[in-house]
Amino acid sequence: MLKIEGISKSFTGVKAVNNISLEIPRGSIFGFLGPNGAGKTTTLRMIMNILQPDTGRILIDGIPGERYDHSKIGYLPEERGLYQKALVRDVVEYFAKLRSMSAADAKTSASYWFSRLQIGSLADKKVFELSKGNQQKVQFMIAVINDPQLMILDEPFTGLDPLNQKILREIMKEFKAQNRTVILSTHLMAKVEENCDAMCLIHRGEIKAQGATKDIIAQHGGSLDDAFIALVGEKIE
Repeated sequence: MLKIEGISKSFTGVKAVNNISLEIPRGSIFGFLGPNGAGKTTTLRMIMNILQPDTGRILIDGIPGERYDHSKIGYLPEERGLYQKALVRDVVEYFAKLRSMSAADAKTSASYWFSRLQIGSLADKKVFELSKGNQQKVQFMIAVINDPQLMILDEPFTGLDPLNQKILREIMKEFKAQNRTVILSTHLMAKVEENCDAMCLIHRGEIKAQGATKDIIAQHGGSLDDAFIALVGEKIE
């Protein structure tokens, strides 16, 4: 599904990502675990073709990343990109159309996700009137509204209470059961342990470990916290 071959990226002489290689199969929930500034978001932006790698390449279903139809990917960025003075319904349907959905399909999909995420009563409010948690749910809706085969989630649990975190976990598991792929990027070890079959641990732009989550835990002391300390000599803050 997704193959990353030796990608690197530098900014003003600082190497944000250094020779990363990964293979992420279909039907998996894959964790990108690392502290803030580790290179996770830069890697995701290269997958999304927002940034171009300095070296290496990315293949999605065997197609070079720069030529892949990114309207087939769902992407939830860490920073919210919602139009604060627009109606929630209009924002969701606008982003759906940007992903090549027809107006009718956008309305149908939006209706389903408003119901599924339990925010139908907020559809005709302006974005700035929503709580941070509900704005995060709208951002998540935009990421899944185009029925993607690959979903990339950068810190998706930010601002969500336990009940809404559970809803997101259920949706990720459904995607996996449908043979889709989910990438979960976070600095929260518990979220990787709870959700991810496989993972990589990123620190200072380099992958320090990758493989089945349970195997990494077993090999390095019994928890991801122990694993991180064993591999890089410090805790994730």
